[in-house]
Amino acid sequence: MLRISEAPYTTLTKLLEKWGTIQPETEAVVCHNYNENRTSITYGNLYKEAVKLAKGLICLGIKKGDYVGIGGNNTSEWMVATYGVLFAGGHPVIFPFHDKAGEGIKRMLTLIGRCAAILFDPGHNDSHWDIIQKFTQVDPKTGMILRSEIPSLKWVLPYLPLQSGGLSISTTDISRDDNTELPEIDPEDTAVVLQTSGSTGYPKVVEKSHFEIMKLAEEFANLLDLNFKKSNGTIFYNDRPFYWLGGYPGLDMLIGATRVTQKATLALSSYTEIVSFTITVIHREKPQCGFFIVPFYQEMAKSKHFQWKFRSLIVTGQPIPQAIFKDMGKKFDCISALYGSTEGGIIAGKLYRVSDFKESKVVGMLPVAGYELKIVGKDGFVVPILSQGELYIRSSPQFKGYLNDPEKTAAVLTSSGWFKTDDFCHINAEGHLEVLGRVSDVLEIAGSKTTPGFIEEFIKKHPDVMEVTVFAIKEDDNADDIPCAAVVKRVETTLTEESIRKFIRQQLDVTEEAKFTENIYVPKHILFYESLPRTPTGKYDRMAIKEISIQKIGGIDK
Repeated sequence: MLRISEAPYTTLTKLLEKWGTIQPETEAVVCHNYNENRTSITYGNLYKEAVKLAKGLICLGIKKGDYVGIGGNNTSEWMVATYGVLFAGGHPVIFPFHDKAGEGIKRMLTLIGRCAAILFDPGHNDSHWDIIQKFTQVDPKTGMILRSEIPSLKWVLPYLPLQSGGLSISTTDISRDDNTELPEIDPEDTAVVLQTSGSTGYPKVVEKSHFEIMKLAEEFANLLDLNFKKSNGTIFYNDRPFYWLGGYPGLDMLIGATRVTQKATLALSSYTEIVSFTITVIHREKPQCGFFIVPFYQEMAKSKHFQWKFRSLIVTGQPIPQAIFKDMGKKFDCISALYGSTEGGIIAGKLYRVSDFKESKVVGMLPVAGYELKIVGKDGFVVPILSQGELYIRSSPQFKGYLNDPEKTAAVLTSSGWFKTDDFCHINAEGHLEVLGRVSDVLEIAGSKTTPGFIEEFIKKHPDVMEVTVFAIKEDDNADDIPCAAVVKRVETTLTEESIRKFIRQQLDVTEEAKFTENIYVPKHILFYESLPRTPTGKYDRMAIKEISIQKIGGIDK
């Protein structure tokens, strides 16, 4: 049954004012970091500090509609900086410091234009400051720009004093508790400017309004089985980076929840370390609800040290294997599959309880309120149920395109407002959406099509495999795709290429008449790595994995 959205037509700033007034002592955000103390900020302090910073930014000349870069990890100071920009009427442009040369940050902020300031987390040993200096020269006493490769940039200010003393000013120093007037914020104003994952090339830039964040937060609440009007006080675990749409603090602010997170999950070197530390955090904070990417939850659930039961969970990021449901009633009471993107927000999802769970190989989903979905073939027409094609979506509010990038916008938006997701999907017999992989990643072999995810599911079942990404190469332009796999194996195992191939063949169990299908589903090349590159949003960086693997294979992908 389709549901009508009840998302409130309001702003994040109005919500922070509300919670800062009626529950000032409730923790808004709790941050944990490996080998560091727990830190937090209450709603009352977040509201007061953000308003003071907003007044300081206005006095520096930040005007309504200006873009302001917000760089760094999940911290209380990040929250103050972001909400300070919002109260000042600015548009927060959020980004990580993953590129030591700073080229990605410079490219993004130059593309956007009108970026008046950068507020940033100094980073370990001022490493983020070192990156910013690659494209700016800053007055150390005032934070004013002396020289910048980003033309519009006027100010650079850290959240906290630098250890090196390279800047003697921070955002605290410019904050003001005076009568400076704050602008009125409209629900249609920009709440955040994000980058896409970059898994298929340079990241693109997407703006989201306050109302779009409200709709996103409402769907998070629904999929976590929460009444967003009566759930303040809920403890919600989500360690996704704030600069990712799935990690941006929208649900927390909508319902007045305490968000438990990690400062920098991706800073740990392996899944084993991340899982171990996450279990420690969860046992300490005891969250009722959680949000995880699929492979990470699977690793955590396997650990004998994990002794917590969530009331509700959302898992996302990859097609969801049926095996996750074995934890129903043991590690969670209900679980939701979620499918979304930076451009489309939460597009589809479904809440599963013990009572309505059915055995299935792939978990299906339904469109959320306000979304239209259709599956389109190469000819541009809708395909029949059970047939595969590219998912198109249309919604209200509608994705308007990539910021200052009309060429890439034209490639994904039709004249009638349909957004081409590049996701390979079908509608199953029950009328549910099943996401199979990326259209651009689909392998074509002897006229047959398959997705990397389908082959990955075979390999993931091997007990000695921790992580796997499948991709295709070609030996020449007219040849079939050749399936290849990049694998991270568990420590102290004797896993080999041939043992994986044998494992897949045993699962396929093909007849003599279908022997050729092994060429479709059994990778020709299997390469082993200690870890696999990821995008800033935590997804596998399929392009980077393919590039380093081609070098190992010794071939050139045409």
